[in-house]
Amino acid sequence: MMLSPQRKQAIKDGLAAFGLAVAVHMGFVLVLVIGTWEWEPFEHRPVPVQVTLVDQGAVAEPQDRQEEERQERADEQEAERRRQEEAERQRQAELERQREEEAERQRQEEEAERRRQEQLEQQRREEERRRQEEAERRRREDEAARQRAEEERRQLERERREREEARQRELEELRRQREEAQREREEQERRLQELAEQRERDRQQQQAEEEAERLRLAQEQAAAEARRATLKEEYVATIRELVRRSWIRPPTTTPGVECSVRVVQIPGGEIIDASIVSPCNADDATRRSITAAVMRVGNLPYRGYEDVFERQITFVFVYDG
Repeated sequence: MMLSPQRKQAIKDGLAAFGLAVAVHMGFVLVLVIGTWEWEPFEHRPVPVQVTLVDQGAVAEPQDRQEEERQERADEQEAERRRQEEAERQRQAELERQREEEAERQRQEEEAERRRQEQLEQQRREEERRRQEEAERRRREDEAARQRAEEERRQLERERREREEARQRELEELRRQREEAQREREEQERRLQELAEQRERDRQQQQAEEEAERLRLAQEQAAAEARRATLKEEYVATIRELVRRSWIRPPTTTPGVECSVRVVQIPGGEIIDASIVSPCNADDATRRSITAAVMRVGNLPYRGYEDVFERQITFVFVYDG
């Protein structure tokens, strides 16, 4: 058990007072012992009387005188003895009184020390009671603080779990929405892809039909002209007609256009290059539209014209309005 500084100081003061009282008593006893160390009780010792027998005749008067002197001395010795006895009695009475006073003082000191010790004990018990009450109060406060902290911890844990559960629900909802959006996007992409493929098939089919129609018309026109020209002329006329059908006239084109067009092809009729050569009276937009029309044709007639095939063919593109 830990003692407070006040309690320690009180104990030190009590021990110091007790030690001082013991030292005073021991000193007083030592003085008494030393003072009576060589003291002997007074004994009455009879004064020896010397008797001298003399002749009572002529010396009777001096002998009376001597007897008187001896009696006086004996009386003085007796008086001295009595004075010594009285002094010794008074000294013994004083010593007895001092012993009684010392005993009373010691008793009072012991009583005061007892009361002081009782007071110190009472203070100690009071201090111990206050310490226990303080310890109990602190224990209750600590317990209440611990319970509050535990309750706060549980509340924070519940809130954390609720936030985590809410977050998990949000994440699940976001994941579901993303997956749903992904499925919708994939479905939309699939549909768009199917639509694009269908459009591409339709375009290719339409282009093939248009190509077949252009070729048929060109062949019909070429067949009509073939009767008036050689096979090469028919071939060139077919190319010219195909280009004319593929041509998209720009807004700046005016009637009377005549431009020489050079076409580069490979066996099989695939066009790999087209350019405008002199003479040509068209503007730049018209020139570009003519070369673009040639490239849109893509493939020139080849079968049936193998004998007149040339890698480079130049023909005149004419627009009369």
